[in-house]
Amino acid sequence: MNKTSSTQPTFESIMAIMDRTERRQEAFEKLHEKRAAEAEVRRKEYEVSHKELEEQVKRTSENIDKLNKEIGGISNNNGYSAEEYFFNALDATRKLGNIKFDFIERNRKRHTGKVQDEFDIVMFNGSSVAIIEVKYRAHQNSLQHLTTKKVQNFRTLYPEYAHHKLYLGIASMSFNAEVIKGAKKLGIGILQQKGDTLECDTEHIKAY
Repeated sequence: MNKTSSTQPTFESIMAIMDRTERRQEAFEKLHEKRAAEAEVRRKEYEVSHKELEEQVKRTSENIDKLNKEIGGISNNNGYSAEEYFFNALDATRKLGNIKFDFIERNRKRHTGKVQDEFDIVMFNGSSVAIIEVKYRAHQNSLQHLTTKKVQNFRTLYPEYAHHKLYLGIASMSFNAEVIKGAKKLGIGILQQKGDTLECDTEHIKAY
């Protein structure tokens, strides 16, 4: 019977195996460290990029707010100038078309319960009231607001004028054809600056 010969591992072969295993472990750890370092670099780059984006958004938002304030200031100044002009012009005559008024007020305010409102220019006499809405540039929605909300609020806030005829006017430095057409259809007086004079178109005006 033949005997099977076997080779017993030597000390040198065992040390060689351990050395290869150790080198593989070191290579794996170095690869892991490299990939972790690369991931950390990408994370920091993302944080920097995200922070820069946030700063850009913040600066843009601040610039928009600043621009809105500047535009709002210009709009307010234009509105005040228009209001000043039309008040002075109406105060000189206290007339709306052929209707003569005894008193004129500017920015008349009142608050009753949940209802409050401010009226740009109001003129009074013993039987009639004129409400003049002033806009630097008149728009179509200004007419609807005047004939509905303003009329309703005035009647609610000033019951002492319940039996007075209520006349409406829209005063503006700039009108387009559609607004003029709409005002005439609704019976609203049209007041506009023509050179140095105030032009009032009230042929179509009606009492509310």
